Amino acid sequence: MKQIISERFYTYWADSQHSWTVRFITTLCDDIDRGMLQEAVAATQQRYPYYSVRLRKTADAEGREHYALDENPLPWVVMPSRQPACLVSPESNHHLLAFACWDNCIAIDFFHALTDGTGGYNVLRTLLYEYCRRRYDSGLSREGVRIAGDIISPEEWMDPGSMPRPQNLSPLPVPPMPRPINLNKEAVAPLSDTTETVCIEIDEKQVMKYASGEAPPPATLVSLLTARAIARLHGDTTDAVPMTTLAINQRPALGVPQSSHTLAASLRLPLNSEMKDMPLDMQQTIFRGMVVLQSNTDNVASTFWQMRDGMDQLDRIPTLAGRHQAMVGADGRASGAGTFVVSYVGKGRFGAAERYITHFCTEVWPLYPLTIEMSAAGGKFCISWMQRFSTDVYLEALFDEMHQLGITPTIVWRRPLLVASVAI
Repeated sequence: MKQIISERFYTYWADSQHSWTVRFITTLCDDIDRGMLQEAVAATQQRYPYYSVRLRKTADAEGREHYALDENPLPWVVMPSRQPACLVSPESNHHLLAFACWDNCIAIDFFHALTDGTGGYNVLRTLLYEYCRRRYDSGLSREGVRIAGDIISPEEWMDPGSMPRPQNLSPLPVPPMPRPINLNKEAVAPLSDTTETVCIEIDEKQVMKYASGEAPPPATLVSLLTARAIARLHGDTTDAVPMTTLAINQRPALGVPQSSHTLAASLRLPLNSEMKDMPLDMQQTIFRGMVVLQSNTDNVASTFWQMRDGMDQLDRIPTLAGRHQAMVGADGRASGAGTFVVSYVGKGRFGAAERYITHFCTEVWPLYPLTIEMSAAGGKFCISWMQRFSTDVYLEALFDEMHQLGITPTIVWRRPLLVASVAI
């Protein structure tokens, strides 16, 4: 049994209204053979013992309660429909992740207290290799894919939160942030009680024309274009600016590139008033500079340890129920720190199995009225635009920004957001 350290944030915040779950959906070229998928899931589970766990409540010598992860020998669950299993419950065999399949689609659902997008991609790569070699090609190459029988590096188990705190960190100074436009209170469209996912595809070549070489990477480009769209819609706002909350992977900066833990953090990218009328290439340069500054190794490490200090403070409350209660209202405070979220783990890099993939997208439980998840596979970018707006005014403004660059977005589908719940 191992006490949760770096992921405490999610366990204390999660409840029936805040699931903090992620869903990756992969569409293949043929209907899914459920028997083969069950076999592939079983083989994948053997490769990831640190994800074959259940959540337990424990108490230390002083009687303070904690969450811990304990070995769970039960099999990972595959739901036979689009409906996800409830995680951390009997429906998922008490696992923190589960799978689903329907038509030609495979989904993996996981709780952020288990891992983040980087860890989820590793599991998905293994699963797709195991499934596609059964379904299509028994000699499928496993290059770049973790499989059962591998020697599992001790680095995969490492949690930087349990390691000695580094000394003499020297984070670079970050300029003060302006007030962000808060779409919970200031949106130009009425807000809905439910979230809709609009799945958008873009040809990879069109995006990389503006997101390669010295240009900002794809997530930064989409952040900037979305901020420009919001600035245009909020042209009369003078005391606040569009602010991207851009997710990043902390592993490289923390010296644990193979860690299986949840190690995602965020940067804040404001489209300042003095930037709004600048040419796009100049705005891109400034956004890229903000990313480089805030993702400096010591800045990332400093942010990580500040978060750990905050969780240590919360742990002074002796009971888990008390910590959950202390997190009430945290969503309002957090969502007021930015205007929207953008997250992009990177290309799927599914190896030889990628030839059988026709579509790949991501859905998440969203904190903000607008959350953008980016995925990439098979020469296509997918933007999952998750909105609580009752009209498409923000989406149409983004499309206009893209069209001006010669980028042609296509809506593949739209439907109510569907991600797993958690029983915690």
